[in-house]
Amino acid sequence: MIKQLVRFTLNRARGARDRIAYSTRSADVPTLDLDEASNVLIITVDCLRNDRLSKTGYRRDTTPFLDGFGTHTAAIAPAPWTFSSVPSILSGLYPHRHGAAYSEDASRNHDLSNPPNGIRDDVFTLPELLDGNGYSSAFFTAIETAAIPIRGRFPTVGHHHDVDAETLSSHLLDWWNDQTGPRFGYIQFGDLHEPLHEPESNPFGSIPDVEGVDRWRFEDGDIDRDEFDAYRSAKILLYDTLVREVDTAIMHLLEELQEREDTIIVVTSDHGEEFWEFTEFERENFTDPRGVYGVGHGHALVPPVLEVPIISNISGLSKQNSYRSLTDLVPTILRSQSANIDLDFDGVPLQETRESPPLSEEIAYGNNQISVTDDDHHLIHVPETGEVVTIDFETGTELSDQALEDQLLEFLPASRRTGTAVSVSEDVESRLSELGYTE
Repeated sequence: MIKQLVRFTLNRARGARDRIAYSTRSADVPTLDLDEASNVLIITVDCLRNDRLSKTGYRRDTTPFLDGFGTHTAAIAPAPWTFSSVPSILSGLYPHRHGAAYSEDASRNHDLSNPPNGIRDDVFTLPELLDGNGYSSAFFTAIETAAIPIRGRFPTVGHHHDVDAETLSSHLLDWWNDQTGPRFGYIQFGDLHEPLHEPESNPFGSIPDVEGVDRWRFEDGDIDRDEFDAYRSAKILLYDTLVREVDTAIMHLLEELQEREDTIIVVTSDHGEEFWEFTEFERENFTDPRGVYGVGHGHALVPPVLEVPIISNISGLSKQNSYRSLTDLVPTILRSQSANIDLDFDGVPLQETRESPPLSEEIAYGNNQISVTDDDHHLIHVPETGEVVTIDFETGTELSDQALEDQLLEFLPASRRTGTAVSVSEDVESRLSELGYTE
């Protein structure tokens, strides 16, 4: 077990918990006793880096709306790719406990015909927990990978492959504004995920006509070529421009959201994105079976992929002096409603101080890695080989400190469990392939 695993119990004195059978699976789900059944909306922006918010001091005004909305907390993604991270957002558990992961730590090469396992049957997710209090719940995504591991957990699921944020928002609003009673909506925007689409406007200047700017190039890390600088500059400009478009789409979504004043709103990301900051570091320390180094996500637990924002209108959050975890979201939302539930979460409510440093794990390509991020110290462990490397999280500088290494290794999980097998249809395989996943 992880050191200092949190046992999260709220208002237990109210009496015994009723149990119900959730409509989409057979497991009994604990019923909540909420002081206030507020609406809940989680907005996840796939591939959004925390340091690309203008509020963090970024050089472009990428997020003028989000900069003024609620509180901002820097967090660590529990996994470097959508498949394992979204179940953490919805369960409050790390992948080694919720089970949406590969069965072995040995080298992975994500194959659509042999996907990882889905979330474990005995794990409860937020829509199921809210269902017992009369909520309606729905899940909308532009990224197919987000929906596969949580099948059966939402009564309403909207798959809208590779649409932009404004279009996906319209589908959520059609559902949301047609409901009566409390509702929980989850929406996963895919605008920042490969392939990047031409923006509607260019607030930072026109995107140069550079070959393949919508897709990843120079994936092998061979960047000592004349055309690289022009490509990288255009790629980052396109990414930043789409961040601004997503920021505007979120503003429009919340403007049209009925009962917004009675809604808990969280904006976050399941993971970030690399732009060649750690190319040589990855080549020296890890092996990707595709030969990809320094770009995208899913193959290395490096800071640009792991540091993501949590932006929320929840009041009463404690001052955060260190990185939080996306596993903190479920207990935070339940605490904000004074929920009566006795479940063990890896996450800690943002209303409280986190004692144990956040973890990340379950890569999609190469040997599995597990990381521990304690303030500016970031340890990456490869279970298959026993290799360990520690870096400064802010600068990327490798550290040589055996005492620090031994201290951080204490937080690694002693075991892992995986969930039930999932299948992927030919249609889903086709959509995932368009998003850059391997055949």
